[in-house]
Amino acid sequence: MDIRNLPIGGNLGNALGFKKPGDPAGPARKNPIKDFVSQVKSGGLARTNRYAVIMTLPFVFNSNTTKKALMFCDQIQLPGTNFSTAQNRTFGEFRDVPYEKLYEDITMSFYVDRNMQVKDLFDQWQSSIYDPYTRVFNYYNNYITDMTIEVQDQKDAPHYYVTLHECYPKSVGAVQLDYASKDVMKLSVSMAYKWFETRVEVPDIGFSSVPKNSTKDKLMNFAVGAAGSWAVTKIPSLTSKIPKIRF
Repeated sequence: MDIRNLPIGGNLGNALGFKKPGDPAGPARKNPIKDFVSQVKSGGLARTNRYAVIMTLPFVFNSNTTKKALMFCDQIQLPGTNFSTAQNRTFGEFRDVPYEKLYEDITMSFYVDRNMQVKDLFDQWQSSIYDPYTRVFNYYNNYITDMTIEVQDQKDAPHYYVTLHECYPKSVGAVQLDYASKDVMKLSVSMAYKWFETRVEVPDIGFSSVPKNSTKDKLMNFAVGAAGSWAVTKIPSLTSKIPKIRF
């Protein structure tokens, strides 16, 4: 049974796009599948295997080894974020109100070369954080660095940049050795950072990003954020102590 021959008319029939034989030709309905295919063909989709990592070590080390390590980085994550929230209610239901932004550590994976230089690089980096002989921690600014992740297209042209500020290797994973295995040795590293910023390169516009705040704006944001955090966490407990008025 062809539902197009049913007596559906008026605004409902026009809204559904049903036409009867002999009706005047109108604008054709858009095909979402064709639109999707057209968008993919014109703009393309991002690939997870097109990226580059740029980083300068915070201490003196062989630059060739650094380049080799970054080239041997076979897996990396674009950072994610999360918000700490507190329940707040002025009237009605509770609302989860954010008061702090949290940054998740990212995990990197590296192929290890035959001379173990990639492994030695991160061993030296962690030794610069904590001296295994004196048991003394180094100053924070002496072992942090910035790292940039470029997301590229199939022609190696970068389109998306993520810069992680104040990075250091928080964890260097153990490497499993096995007589029965012939796999390539890989090293897993968890990188901690303070914050990150992103920017997108648009071919006709150039770089577009949120402008950096001035010192005055940063101080104002800090004051407002501190006041908002106090209000979110303290006011509900204070208002709960106020006696309720009954009518």
